[in-house]
Amino acid sequence: MADRPHDVTDLYLAPVLLAVDARIEELGKLDKDRLAYEVALEREEALIRTITHLVDPHHWEFSWDPRGLRMTHHAHTLVLGIPAVFLDYLGDDPGE
Repeated sequence: MADRPHDVTDLYLAPVLLAVDARIEELGKLDKDRLAYEVALEREEALIRTITHLVDPHHWEFSWDPRGLRMTHHAHTLVLGIPAVFLDYLGDDPGE
């Protein structure tokens, strides 16, 4: 007989394990090039999360543009330039 959950952490373990296992299975079905693309995409999203940490975006959305960081809200859009170190980190092709 399996042990019962001891606390809230134990209760959250099963759905986390299932989600991570499903993601591993999903990524495991990709070829090497597609996996590299998915990892690069995650890197781009991680940099956006780092840039916008502790910033209330007021419904503006962030994405990469070949010229920098694009901010979009409904029909409004603008692109902020980014430093060279960001391009080095992203592999010279943000948003591509």
